[in-house]
Amino acid sequence: MEKMRTAVKEHRWQQFVRRLKSLRKSVPLAVGVDRGSRLIKVVVLQGKGKKLMVHDASIHSVADGALSDEESGAECVKTIQNKINAHFNRIGTALSGSAVFVKTISLPVMTERDIRDHLTLEIDRYIGLDAQDVLWDVYHPKIFTEGKNDQQEQFLVVAKKESVKNQLESFRRCGMAVQFVDVDIFALINVVTFNFGKEGTWLLAHMGPTGMTLVVIAQGEPVSTRKVSYEAEWYGDLLAQILPFRDSLEVKNELGTSETVLLERFLEETRDQILGSVESFSDQSDGVFDRGILLSGGYACVPEMATILASSLAMSVHLLDPFQSIIVPPAIQEDPIFQQMRPLLGVAVGVALRGAQSDD
Repeated sequence: MEKMRTAVKEHRWQQFVRRLKSLRKSVPLAVGVDRGSRLIKVVVLQGKGKKLMVHDASIHSVADGALSDEESGAECVKTIQNKINAHFNRIGTALSGSAVFVKTISLPVMTERDIRDHLTLEIDRYIGLDAQDVLWDVYHPKIFTEGKNDQQEQFLVVAKKESVKNQLESFRRCGMAVQFVDVDIFALINVVTFNFGKEGTWLLAHMGPTGMTLVVIAQGEPVSTRKVSYEAEWYGDLLAQILPFRDSLEVKNELGTSETVLLERFLEETRDQILGSVESFSDQSDGVFDRGILLSGGYACVPEMATILASSLAMSVHLLDPFQSIIVPPAIQEDPIFQQMRPLLGVAVGVALRGAQSDD
């Protein structure tokens, strides 16, 4: 069977980080890996005084359908290992897409231990799947948990056992042990709170090939979350022509008139979905999105998307910069490819942050 191909360019900032590695002392590294359907994103962080610094970052383009999921996972991990050439002592990865879902459930007010005991016995009632085929956890928000009739909102996280097993096995085959498995939504919340603090309320819109995940974050805690699929299946083919993150990471040609019309349809759907979340939250709460809207993920990199959405929604809209409060060495910062990559690295940064903060 033909080996899966990866298309990754070596840039001068990556040569710099290799020299940096040879000079590092015993500062532990934290590695975050975000394996998507088309791209593998990797971020390595290390301590610099009381702050964190980017040690390495890269994106790997994966050829579709070259290998089975299990084989492609092992090949991707091997590529990551060879490219970064770092000691993976705090490596974490994230689940996303169909491998995991987050569901809001209302339960009577009780302790977290009682919640877990209840779900252990009654999990089948909430997930519609065989409990033997899944792994689950529950997130108990520290604020905004009181609902009607003495009910509390909880976030039930459910992952397919097979998906988790395949991810861990991919790393194990390459001699690396994964310390923890995160979920894309919570990794992104970690990025938002680390970079911007916990004050105020955000709407985070994470956009990728499988659809859009919308998360309301208030005082650093998730308030509501929902996933939506795109109405059209051709968005991926359209956006691949203009997004500079596929194959050799080269910028694609400009769109023609017909493609521009199709792109406008994508932007309209994005606007409508975000507007629906804003209106739904406003109906359920007196809160407002005083911090604005953050866009993340590959599809959020459509040129002028933030500007167009800000104009049509009459709200502050920004592309999420996962490195805002993280030191980026000049040789990395000045590289245009890294600047293009930044919005795609949110989940990987969030996972790495969890590893880097494990001693706090």
